[in-house]
Amino acid sequence: MQQPTMIQRIQSLYLLLAGLVLLWMGLAQAPWQLLGPTAHAWIGPVARGLAVLLAVAAIVLIFRYQQLERQRTLVVLEQIGVLLLALLYVGGMYLDGTLAVRTEKGILWDRVLWIGQPVLAYLLLWLARRGIERDIALIRSMDRLR
Repeated sequence: MQQPTMIQRIQSLYLLLAGLVLLWMGLAQAPWQLLGPTAHAWIGPVARGLAVLLAVAAIVLIFRYQQLERQRTLVVLEQIGVLLLALLYVGGMYLDGTLAVRTEKGILWDRVLWIGQPVLAYLLLWLARRGIERDIALIRSMDRLR
């Protein structure tokens, strides 16, 4: 059996979507305006840079399809990076006092959207890792049959 190519693998789509979600979060201005200008002003630029770096890394990981073990390891590191991004972003909002998503006027859906983006990216990376692990298992089973 031939090793799966980049286009045939669903995890390539998941990695692309995760990269686009992270890139959208990193390049958009709106999520970073929720972090107020306080003594913790370094959090916004650091988290924004981390989001762009993680987005580029997720898209580059698509092209590591010939080294599945290494790709899986790098996706796990990417997931850890997304958790760090979420911690920085939500922690910065908490320190600035802007974490509340519910007010007397109702739910602030823009905040829910921006807080949910790292969660969505993490889920997409988890799906990609699951697909990579399936490919590894398939290749091992084919090697066992030889």
